[in-house]
Amino acid sequence: MTKDCPQTKSYVTEQNFEESITVNNAITAAEKKEIYNFRYQIYVEEMFKQIDIADKKNKILSDNLDEWGILLSAKIGSKLIATARINIGTIDDFPLEEAAFLSLSEFQDCPGYSDKQQYALITKIMVAPAYRSSRAFYQLLAKCYELCCSNNVNFMFGLCNLHLIRLYEKLGIHRYGKNFFLPGYGLQTPLVLLINDLQHLRIIRSPLFRIARKREGVDTRSVEWFHNKFTHHSNFINSQTVTEEKLWNILSERLAGTPTEIIGLLSRLSVTEAKKFIHNCGSYVQCDPGNLITIQGDVSYTYNILIAGRVKSLTLLHPVKEYSSPGHHIGTNGLTEHNFHTEDIAAVDSTDLLILSGIAFQRFSHSYPEIAHKVIQYTQAAKNIIINVV
Repeated sequence: MTKDCPQTKSYVTEQNFEESITVNNAITAAEKKEIYNFRYQIYVEEMFKQIDIADKKNKILSDNLDEWGILLSAKIGSKLIATARINIGTIDDFPLEEAAFLSLSEFQDCPGYSDKQQYALITKIMVAPAYRSSRAFYQLLAKCYELCCSNNVNFMFGLCNLHLIRLYEKLGIHRYGKNFFLPGYGLQTPLVLLINDLQHLRIIRSPLFRIARKREGVDTRSVEWFHNKFTHHSNFINSQTVTEEKLWNILSERLAGTPTEIIGLLSRLSVTEAKKFIHNCGSYVQCDPGNLITIQGDVSYTYNILIAGRVKSLTLLHPVKEYSSPGHHIGTNGLTEHNFHTEDIAAVDSTDLLILSGIAFQRFSHSYPEIAHKVIQYTQAAKNIIINVV
């Protein structure tokens, strides 16, 4: 049976219901089961994720963190439209695997640390297709932020796929560690929100600042410690703090040329248009050797451009298919439409990618329709060329 990709039209906003969204804790078994069913619908039925622990008979998705996590539901009336899970505990409360890929032990030398120090992990956050432009996602994150404040949590951890990096960075969340592969979910990036970094939330105009600015007597020692240990020594390029000009200069330097002349997707844009497009839709991502960037059969939500390094197909082996040309498009177009990836593609060397998010492009197309139209024209022309060749 042929499976169909999710359509772009799924991002329709239901503005009339914005003020009626309520967020509550799921307490009863029935409320929790509704969330487990909702997860299954999003991950398995919509996104076609191959998750071993998914209960296909009962159509539920649950794991051990549900046993002690706080399950949040966002509803309009009785209709569940979004959910998230937050676990708050000491390092010893978290499973060894989660503690390892989040590098929780690295945070034990933070000033004021004790064995009773609480950490938060937010996972399984998702929104129904028709409400992905609503405030549901923000309201769930805001509730998690409030829970962290009331439990004296300094760091709220999370993880996400590459196409969601800029969405989380817009909220004030930082990348800080190495990517890792999570079976069933793909390549993940560790994330952390510094609960007491009010200055950063203010500077990037995070919607969380609406809550944060009401706090008084905030201890910023954990913030200073984090930036000294991680931010000042990392190569991460934060999409919300890098300027349009700086990002363009970085790309020009690493491509050893003008991006509009090297990256096909930008060929129909002026330099001014290309700068605006990349800055509003892109995330600069660095991958280690072995990182699996695309998975055959997964839905693509990005347009990945090779900036530096080398990647190869693990699917097409005769002959071996490698990509090392700067500006090359890696994987399937998920920027202007949703398609399935046709290859497993992994980094061979340390590799730099420009990840253009389909989620960000939806918003960009409303603000800059003329630029977006040129981008869509290019992707359609490229698609027609492939069809004619085949």
